[in-house]
Amino acid sequence: MPRGYAAFMREPSYHPVHSYMETGARRIGRIRRQTANRMRDLRQRWRDVGRPDPATLDRAVVDALRDAVHALVVDGVVVGTLDPADIIRRTAHQLVERTQRAKEAGKEGVVYDRNEVADALRLRLLSPPKAGVIV
Repeated sequence: MPRGYAAFMREPSYHPVHSYMETGARRIGRIRRQTANRMRDLRQRWRDVGRPDPATLDRAVVDALRDAVHALVVDGVVVGTLDPADIIRRTAHQLVERTQRAKEAGKEGVVYDRNEVADALRLRLLSPPKAGVIV
């Protein structure tokens, strides 16, 4: 046994009885509930600090890209080039519009923090692609 390994071992009396007694469907249900609860709490923390969740950010980026491309098309012909800075500004504008639409619908709108949005965009757009993804 490697030195210091005993510090990471569980207590000899530890028995995760609940996991041994569960059937397949029951175990899957418990894991799904735990994951749903964890993700709900994580999304709430993101809302509290003003950070968009990844799905909302992706929708805003796609809407901004669509708007930018649509602005370049005149009579079915593309005139001009896409400006990355313009797409980032349009993404921020899309997030603000989503908040306004939520408030108009009587829902609680998220007040986004500029630094949190910038960090989320940086992580989403500048991260290297996952292994095995064809670019």
